[in-house]
Amino acid sequence: MDQRVTLDVDGEERTVRAFDADVREVLDSEGVELGEHDAVAPAPDTDVSSGDTILVRTGREFVLELDGEPETYWVTALTVGEALDQIGLGDETLEMSVGRDEPVPESGIEVEATGARQVAILNDRTRAEVATTAGTVEEVLADNGVELGEHDIVEPDLDTEPTDGMVIDVLEVLGEPETRETEIEAETERRETDELEKGEEEVVQEPEDGLKEVTVATVMEEGEETEHVLEEEVLEEPVDGVVEVGTKEPEENVGGEADNLNWDALAECESGGDPTAVNSAGGYYGLYQFSMASWESVGGSGSPAEASPAEQTMRAKKLYNAVDGNWQGQWPECGSNLFN
Repeated sequence: MDQRVTLDVDGEERTVRAFDADVREVLDSEGVELGEHDAVAPAPDTDVSSGDTILVRTGREFVLELDGEPETYWVTALTVGEALDQIGLGDETLEMSVGRDEPVPESGIEVEATGARQVAILNDRTRAEVATTAGTVEEVLADNGVELGEHDIVEPDLDTEPTDGMVIDVLEVLGEPETRETEIEAETERRETDELEKGEEEVVQEPEDGLKEVTVATVMEEGEETEHVLEEEVLEEPVDGVVEVGTKEPEENVGGEADNLNWDALAECESGGDPTAVNSAGGYYGLYQFSMASWESVGGSGSPAEASPAEQTMRAKKLYNAVDGNWQGQWPECGSNLFN
């Protein structure tokens, strides 16, 4: 029987006659040869009936360079959009070198594309997760309807290229920024030296504070008004101070009769020979149970119980000489041990 069918080859339709034939026979009679990557529907061994339509799509090379990584596909699509559908990227947000309605010729096509990056926009307490193909942070904000005030603060900078997972923080500035000068507090370095005795200190360099100009603004952050530093400029660098701290053990000998007395025996009687001994009830400290007044009278500083044994002995000798050997007033119970 004389059967008429529609033959659609790459979108071009024509009506052909078929006499008790299958799809392959119709294609052969019309001179349509199928290549390795071509597609036909229905299948070549399917019998055709009057009114049927045979679709033939020629295979085309589709090269997609996505984020700098090229990959080649064989598609039967007639447009770039259809090609993306066939390779499973039809629903992806892509920035492409051609439009989705661009024809895919039989000779093939190369398309450059940038995939969408997932970016979070923080605007006060509002967080928006967006997919973007924008080239800068500024474009991301504009695309998502974020209008910036003259002094609003955006991190990272507006000309930064967005990356996957980036968080864009927008701080709304309330009012005009204010610029003021503030001091930069200088630090003081404490430097040990063996040229000074323990307990002695010498100022080598007095600290000098610096000065900086600070521009601040009031911003809305987490629903509260907060002061935020916009810019800092150092006007005068601070000069750090230096203090030398003595580490040298003092000489125990002070001259006179005191150098020849039995100070070990006195210490054993007063404190059991413990340089850290503290009699908190009576306010006496160290090997020789100094009062704070007697300790300071012979140049001691801090607690006697924190000084070295050598320093304690040296200052005990100075105390003996300072009272002209009147040990009874200083060590009434144990002083006699000095002469053992």
